[in-house]
Amino acid sequence: MLGLLSIALVIVLVAAACGEDATPTPVPATATSAPATATSAPATATSVPPTATSEPTTQIRPKSEWTAENPATLAEIEAELEKYRGSSFTESGWGGAWQAAIRQGVMEKFTAKFGITIIEDSPIELAKMQAMTRTGNVTWDVVDFGTRWAYTLGDEGLETLNPAMHGYKAGWPEVAVTPWTGGAGVMWSTGIAYSLDSFPNHVGAPKSWADFFDVEGVPGRRSLGDRPNENIYFAQMALHPELFDNTQGFQKLSSAQLDESFEKLREIRSDLTLFWKTGTDCPQLLLSGELDMCSAWNGRIWNAQQEPGGSSLYYCYECGHINQTSVFAILKGAPNKEVAELYLAWIGFPEIGFEISKYITYGPIHADALPFVQTLPQNLIDALPTSPIALEKMLVIDEVWLGTNLSAGENLVERWTAFTQGTE
Repeated sequence: MLGLLSIALVIVLVAAACGEDATPTPVPATATSAPATATSAPATATSVPPTATSEPTTQIRPKSEWTAENPATLAEIEAELEKYRGSSFTESGWGGAWQAAIRQGVMEKFTAKFGITIIEDSPIELAKMQAMTRTGNVTWDVVDFGTRWAYTLGDEGLETLNPAMHGYKAGWPEVAVTPWTGGAGVMWSTGIAYSLDSFPNHVGAPKSWADFFDVEGVPGRRSLGDRPNENIYFAQMALHPELFDNTQGFQKLSSAQLDESFEKLREIRSDLTLFWKTGTDCPQLLLSGELDMCSAWNGRIWNAQQEPGGSSLYYCYECGHINQTSVFAILKGAPNKEVAELYLAWIGFPEIGFEISKYITYGPIHADALPFVQTLPQNLIDALPTSPIALEKMLVIDEVWLGTNLSAGENLVERWTAFTQGTE
């Protein structure tokens, strides 16, 4: 429960920080509600960020003097990185708009500053990471994923990070603070997206998850992601809209609740056009006219809205959505662990990692990043999963429970596979 409470606290603080200088205007339910800022260039700051709390001391200590009690400063991390000029490491992520945001926000700046090459790969897959670490054939160094996977992989799959290099995590919500996680953590949302070509002026569009599951009352081609992670909660949200009265979220889903969720999902299994695989699928299939509605990640819809024709897409925060956190880690046995961990430490400082939010509407989880959030254009702030309209119908899920039950305990992956194949 403490982890859930800490995330909720950060959400409230972000919303409060956004409203200190101006009252955010909720995104209107129109086709023109998408921010106009192009994804190819960073959002223009409206003010100069205040001096970061991680301002370096005048004396640069050697790495041997860094401690958990007195961790490395940004200047000390940068001095250590200078020793790795000409080296390289591999970073694997989700591809698409999210990986592009990381590339523009931190990767390119890191390489330009330190002369260290980052080799990119994608998409990231839980099974692939598990296979790499179990066989010892590890080709990825840095990986990024939803915090739940940190609890799935744990000590067997991830390197333990040196606390003396990651003091910035004192500003993180508790659920994201593990022995293996670091870097530029963000908060993201999964909810319903639909096409305004299919529902002009939102007429007949889903207004809730109950509507999404009502294939007769709200007809249309629909899709869910090919994973149990959010879908088991969406079924609960369709069955029990009163859950939104308690934004602290779930402690966990009981076996009875899981049975109830899968029973609800079975009602629409034959009506789902497909199960999407990657974050780009939903927006692309909406734009191509192959889908009318689908579950989606808010940032992927926002980025698609910036492209030609993208104004026909709508992300329905008011339908109800789930907020989760995303983190970075290093795979167990990574061939370039030392430089990879320094990279995580560098992007973990809020004044560095915050830059990712200029390119995609995922908000930083670091409490000290709040002043930087205020510098974003107001229309981008309104599109974050911490905007007032988003907070009204938001649930925080228990990522510890979810992560530990993906391939053990309730074994959600196995159960989901049986569900999609109709063999359960």
